[in-house]
Amino acid sequence: MNLRNWLPTPQKMSDAVQLRASGFSDTTMRQSLGMVFILGLLAGFLPFLVNWEQATSAGSALPLARLGAQASLLQEAPLDYVSAFFDLVHLGEFFHLIAGLQQPLPGWFAAFLSALGEWINWPLRWLAVWIVYGALVMACNKAFGATSRLQPFFAATGFAAAPLLLIGLSPIPCLGRVSSVAGIIWAFIVYARANEEVTSLPRSRSLAAVLLPFLFILILSLLAVALFVLLVFLFAGSF
Repeated sequence: MNLRNWLPTPQKMSDAVQLRASGFSDTTMRQSLGMVFILGLLAGFLPFLVNWEQATSAGSALPLARLGAQASLLQEAPLDYVSAFFDLVHLGEFFHLIAGLQQPLPGWFAAFLSALGEWINWPLRWLAVWIVYGALVMACNKAFGATSRLQPFFAATGFAAAPLLLIGLSPIPCLGRVSSVAGIIWAFIVYARANEEVTSLPRSRSLAAVLLPFLFILILSLLAVALFVLLVFLFAGSF
């Protein structure tokens, strides 16, 4: 297998993250797909090590280890409006009970497999977001009069994954949060620049095409949260 068929050149990636027009041309969708996948793996490596250590220390699979940690936080949580509807202490004890259940695999092996599965999910999530969000942006581009084709669009916007490498530093206290926010903002700027180059739309229309799907998803998320909170209050009021 020739890696050149699956990855853009380092110079292309460097030009793209520096917002140079030359970085968004002469790249195939297959190369961008390979780039997004590899960058997702690289970004998830440090979190994989942290997750593996956390699960190994708990002697269980990663979801159970996280459940045990969440149980401790619930039991230590101060009383507030949430505790008026939920017994946080008993809920924490229930989580501890689940986390301590017997497993068919040795603890260290279950910890490794679950952490490995979480690591593999990194590039898969990136690919899913890249494709779904890109489809929404492409629809907005068409609505604004762009005539660009799908493959060049995805080939160019895939370079937005490069700044997201900074998210891989998220387990580091303080620095992780700053680098994650910086990586997301940088990735958005690269994405908007790539869309502008591919579609040849005016900058205002190109930026609007990138923002509208984000606002749409944000509104849907807020509505879902509001519906969940309403159902919680209705459920709690029925007792």
